[in-house]
This record gives sequence, structure tokens and C-alpha cells, in this order.
Amino acid sequence: MALLSWKKDVIAIGYDLFIDGNLVGEIKNERLSSNSYVKVNGRKYFFESEGLSQKTINVIDMNSRKQIGKIVFNFWRTKASIALFDKEFMWKSDNFFYRKWSIHSTASNPLIRSKLYKGDSHEVNNEVDELLLFCGIVTLVRRRNNG
Repeated sequence: MALLSWKKDVIAIGYDLFIDGNLVGEIKNERLSSNSYVKVNGRKYFFESEGLSQKTINVIDMNSRKQIGKIVFNFWRTKASIALFDKEFMWKSDNFFYRKWSIHSTASNPLIRSKLYKGDSHEVNNEVDELLLFCGIVTLVRRRNNG
């Protein structure tokens, strides 16, 4: 298990993300929209909200300018389907306060099971693609911010 943590940047429009204390990426949110820029291991992605309800987020590779994934929330925003690189995953909150969340493949075994460890630190399986982990964090942050 790896220890995932994040902290807000100075002007509170983004987050720096750490795995076991090492900086692995960042999320920068646009001020006037719900769009986000994600940088993970030198690669850049754009998370673009779609529509007024913002229940759909398109994941775009900034290098190729192609959509590589999509996140779609359910009506209550308690679950979201994640399509990434032609694979399907399910993000869900595992408790009422969103302090525990998980990402499952169609095989139903959790690929990522986050549980609050201490402060804003979470334990996560360290054998998972980091972009999928970032999709989970963007989903969590959007859920908390948009209720």
C-alpha cells in the first residue's frame, strides 16, 4: 500500500499530489469553470466539464489533443463511471462523508481503495496507473465541490 496525500497550493486553485511523500503530479483548477489541468509524471491532461449539470468530465491528452477518457456521475453523485484507455471502471464513495472511496474494475475487486489515514492522507494500492488515481481524485474533489 502507498500513502497518497495532497495539499492545496498557495492561491487555492489547485493541489499538489504526493505518493509516499514524493511529488507525482498536480491539479490546477480554472477559476471560472469546473475544468482542471492535470500533470502526472510529465504528461499533461485536461479534465473538461460538459454541460450545465457538469455530470460528465472529458479526459483529454494535451499532447495528442485527443479524448482518452470520460467520467460520468450518477444522479446523486455517489458513483461515477470512468472510461479510460478503452477500459471501464467505477468510482464510488464508501461512506457518507466521502472520506473513503474506491475504484473498481468490472471484475468487482477494488483496484484502488482509499481510506483516510491521517489528515488528508489516504492509503491506496500502489500497483495502479497513476492517471486512474488522478481520475479518482478529480472525481472526489468535484463531488465535494458540486455536492
